[in-house]
Amino acid sequence: MDRRRAPTVAEVGMALATALATTNWSDTLTGADYDLLRRALDDLQARGFSIDEARRTLRRLRIKLVDPGDRQGEESRGCGPPVWQDDDERKLPF
Repeated sequence: MDRRRAPTVAEVGMALATALATTNWSDTLTGADYDLLRRALDDLQARGFSIDEARRTLRRLRIKLVDPGDRQGEESRGCGPPVWQDDDERKLPF
């Protein structure tokens, strides 16, 4: 970190991934939130990455960072099924 305390692009990306993985999914995401997630996944795919592997990566990060009590109903081992919101129209990306 330099004297300006300026984060690198990788550090900003990790902060965004951490925020996404630790989000309380009982809160309603907006259309803009979903658009941002779709655009991030589309960017990864355009750069040659697998969307399924990106989802698994985010799932592993969630398992690592979120207390199991706060993940009740979600699988705890491996890369379980996606986390779903009650609203079927707005499926979460991992």
